[in-house]
Amino acid sequence: MLTRAPGSRLIPMNAPVPLTSFNAAAGAAAGEHPVAHGHVRLREIPYNYTSFSDREIVIRLLGARAWEVLSRLRDERQTGRSARMLYEVLGDIWVVQRNPYLQDDLLDNPRRRGLLIDALHHRLAEVEKRRTPAVDPARDAIVGELLQLAGQAVFAPSVECQSAAISGDELGNGRSKMRKYIFLPYSAS
Repeated sequence: MLTRAPGSRLIPMNAPVPLTSFNAAAGAAAGEHPVAHGHVRLREIPYNYTSFSDREIVIRLLGARAWEVLSRLRDERQTGRSARMLYEVLGDIWVVQRNPYLQDDLLDNPRRRGLLIDALHHRLAEVEKRRTPAVDPARDAIVGELLQLAGQAVFAPSVECQSAAISGDELGNGRSKMRKYIFLPYSAS
């Protein structure tokens, strides 16, 4: 059996076709440019099985300024090791935020929750070790800003989760109260 691929070429049904041709055809059918709204939909954040792009996730977790900084760093990427570690942190936060079963597990197991938060802090500390202020002070300053934003995303919820556990258990509705504090989305306020 034959099918018509984007570009009106007949190909066998099970023949491999590059996804870029389908994506371009779908965008053209919708009247969109391949780079819609000034950004490409990139997927570097692990565990992102949603329709959100990396841009959307970073903005939800860290804010628009973090995406601007990350985009600038992404353009001048050298090895990508620090970026991978940062994306792992964001991926872990994202998957927990999106999965109530994981949230329940972390609430039921304070040790496991502590291990996750420690692992997130460890990855951010490894990125911190890789900074080179002597080589490029301007780049180092924006890396520092991004690390600070990511650190706040990890630190604040862990502290708030501890306090919500205490006050929530006293009120008898700890689980619903604590779930929202495991990892909080970015708030400009």
